[in-house]
Amino acid sequence: MRKFSRMIVAVVPLMGLTAQSAPSADALFAQGAFAEAGRAYEADVARAPNDGAALAGLARARLYDGQEAKAVELARKALELAPANPVATAVLRVADGRQKAFGPDLYQIAAPAEAVSIPFVITDPLPVVRVTIGGREVNFLIDTGAPDIMVKRPIAEALGLTITAAGEGVFAGGRRAPVERALVPELQIGTIRVKNVPAVISPAAGGLRLPNVEIDGIIGTGLLMHFLSTLDYCHGALVLGARGSSAAFEARAAASGANVVPMWLVGDHFIFARARLNQASEGIFHIDTGLAGGGLIASREALDAAGVAIDESKAFMGIGGGGPVRAIPFRAGATLGKLTRSDVPGSYSPEGDPAAIFPFRTGGVLSHAFFRQSRLSFDFTAMRLVTEAC
Repeated sequence: MRKFSRMIVAVVPLMGLTAQSAPSADALFAQGAFAEAGRAYEADVARAPNDGAALAGLARARLYDGQEAKAVELARKALELAPANPVATAVLRVADGRQKAFGPDLYQIAAPAEAVSIPFVITDPLPVVRVTIGGREVNFLIDTGAPDIMVKRPIAEALGLTITAAGEGVFAGGRRAPVERALVPELQIGTIRVKNVPAVISPAAGGLRLPNVEIDGIIGTGLLMHFLSTLDYCHGALVLGARGSSAAFEARAAASGANVVPMWLVGDHFIFARARLNQASEGIFHIDTGLAGGGLIASREALDAAGVAIDESKAFMGIGGGGPVRAIPFRAGATLGKLTRSDVPGSYSPEGDPAAIFPFRTGGVLSHAFFRQSRLSFDFTAMRLVTEAC
């Protein structure tokens, strides 16, 4: 299996808290127990309202919950009390970026009131949809592990986009590569038009390829979070609805017995949820749908805890955003809320862990093959991930 679009954008990680904050809250956060950590930080702040470190921890918890305005309020108060606090500083930086993405200058969306269904060109090894950009129809794959959108350099150059350097990205296997960005004046997907879309310029030397389909770009979480977004693997379509339809959607999901679990947004585009491999303890997993042909990526620690043996004689070379990556295949069961899949194909890379940029321990990634028999919805208003069986 090959991960064609594995990208972690150069977002400054939110570093660990100082020693003055409550150890229990810090420990919960480090384990990826974000809901419990949030409650612990709330208790810390209630006991010590002027504890800058506790306020910073609570600000980060609110940021992960998608409550940017509250996160900013708490982070500013934390910095008044502890001006050098790195967590509060990083919270303000990330929250500012998210708020700008919903401001008047970026992502100017014209969409019908009803949800729009855009058929997949192909569903496997990754879903691909047709997008119109600069007056030409192109193929974009869908990858929740990517930010905003990604565009191949030849397309960006043909459109005359201004391309600028944007730091360094961390990719599959922990590989690093320079990142470039541009602003796409207009993009159309189905009957939805979006103006001023931030884009990453594909750093992969060989471009983006899937069997029998030329790929010109990627739709990532940065675009999807502007909608109530559903990857409907059952009917082969991307469904984009209004974020304002969240309450009605959640009521329908609850009434139908759908699998509804909390999700958290880290940095500018990283979606996380609680899951487990086999019968191991639950941990925090990145929901990255862009693993072509696979359903899991796991750390060695998570594999050992799940009792999954690794056969290094089966190692292969895949291509990530930072270049060739050595990976070892495995198969394991995985559970997310009420959704359990057995014998899911996965890969482990001994070369490096891109999740090392996060200030908490992760179990790995849930991806395409795990969700393939579901309707997978992301509700960024309620901060819920919903799966419905085909």
